[in-house]
Amino acid sequence: MKLFGTIVCFLVALNMRSNQTVFIYYLDSTSTVICSEQLSVEDKQPNPIFQLFRKKQKLNKKITAAALAFPFPFGMVGLHRIYLGTKPYVPVAYIASLGGVFGILPLIDFFVITCDKNFDQYKNNGKVFMWVKE
Repeated sequence: MKLFGTIVCFLVALNMRSNQTVFIYYLDSTSTVICSEQLSVEDKQPNPIFQLFRKKQKLNKKITAAALAFPFPFGMVGLHRIYLGTKPYVPVAYIASLGGVFGILPLIDFFVITCDKNFDQYKNNGKVFMWVKE
């Protein structure tokens, strides 16, 4: 009894022109070709699978940064800011101010990261008060 009837194998052949051609071969368990398809994809439209992956990756980065920003224990040393790629003096400022003034800065960072829709503005941000807009 076979658990899986077919195995799907994707082979991609790229044309040097503006189009991409994707060949999809459907194989059975003995590696014989059952059927095949040829798809043409325009370069102008990004692949929806890649769009979904980028969106999920961005969401995971936001959740991780928010968890690290929680005041105790990691937020007090600025670990969330290191994760977001800040300047080296920002975590030093968090530690020197006794955990961001007893955890108030990391708590504000936590709420700002979780509530703000534009998360990209906090990546590589070199300001101690990253939520203050100029």
